[in-house]
Amino acid sequence: MKWSIQQLNKIQNFPFSFSDTIDFKDYIKNVSDMIDISPVLVTGQIFKIDDVTFRLVYHMEAPLILECALTLRPVNYLLVKDYDEVYSTKDSDDFFIIEKNTIDLNEIIWTNILIEKPINVTLPNAYEILQEEGIVLDDTLELDDDEKILFYSDGKEEENN
Repeated sequence: MKWSIQQLNKIQNFPFSFSDTIDFKDYIKNVSDMIDISPVLVTGQIFKIDDVTFRLVYHMEAPLILECALTLRPVNYLLVKDYDEVYSTKDSDDFFIIEKNTIDLNEIIWTNILIEKPINVTLPNAYEILQEEGIVLDDTLELDDDEKILFYSDGKEEENN
């Protein structure tokens, strides 16, 4: 989904609502730890600030299959995130710059997926799988905070019971 500034300026009623399902299957070919991606649901609104500045408030749900850092097996991960971003042709640290006079939602969403996806995920039973295969890891190794492996999460908030 793309909007030129001219198209956005023709819209009479803001906020302008949008909803789309975007297929990024071709994009993951060069991402080594991303095994698969299902269509990504994006819903949101565009607000007009001025003739060259627009605010996008949107919600993204990206079902990913990532590679387990320990077993290399598939891990389902649902990336759910809300965004509130301002785009403009004005050069400012407060805005994302609009390139080529167009806001390209596909490019924006793909960039956010790459930024937000975890660097490492592991299956909840990764150690048991490795043990069944005769592989024992030395857990005595101390890692710095930036080196620690993130543990499995399906991207959903845990419910408190």
